Amino acid sequence: MSSSAEIVHELPMRWADLDSLKHVNNVVYVDYATEVRSLLVEDGLLDDRGVSSMSVRYARPMLLSRHPVVVTSLIDGDKLTQQICSDRDGERTVYCKLVTTLGTPIPQDRSAVETDPLPSRIRRSDIDASGAVSLIKTFELFQEGRVLFISNHLGGLKAGQFVVGTVGVDFHSPIAWRREPYESRSWVSRVGAGSLTIESELSDGDALLARGTTFLVGFDLAAQKSRAFSAEERAVFDGLKSAR
Repeated sequence: MSSSAEIVHELPMRWADLDSLKHVNNVVYVDYATEVRSLLVEDGLLDDRGVSSMSVRYARPMLLSRHPVVVTSLIDGDKLTQQICSDRDGERTVYCKLVTTLGTPIPQDRSAVETDPLPSRIRRSDIDASGAVSLIKTFELFQEGRVLFISNHLGGLKAGQFVVGTVGVDFHSPIAWRREPYESRSWVSRVGAGSLTIESELSDGDALLARGTTFLVGFDLAAQKSRAFSAEERAVFDGLKSAR
């Protein structure tokens, strides 16, 4: 199913959507997009298929507002492209772009990467109507794993020194609720002058459940702009890359 016309929805913002920096939490953008995708299915504009992957590109922080969140959607076959925006006085500002690929997830083995696994525990509230962890909560699990990985290895970093530029998640197998935790693995795969890439996997033994890729950018909180890494930071990141 395809549509060349832009479809626009408006959603209310909530206080609970904000993070500690008073920006809309990264996972909440996925919530906005998923809510609108459900509306598109309900209106018969989109097939009710599974999701095989989703990428999220953050353009700028979104602050709390009484104005509605504007979500635009373009449907092109199995691709759904959405933008999270504000629209005030006829001027549209884009905060986030999401591309969802519809289809059946393909089972795959986890990577043979030597890194210490962390437990990833599932809550009953993570489960959706299908009986598996929802797409939104899967992004949240990756965010939790990434925060733990950074705090374990990069404890000297302060809040606001980095921002998430892009997150991508590939889904490979449903994640069911159980008492025993799954395994979360993260490692640094690339270090640039002012950015780095963290790869993450959620797995059950050798079976890969989902894979995430996060592109982090150095950030100057006072100036509200990107920054280059210091020599000390690069040395730490390079050490993590080689120690994986």
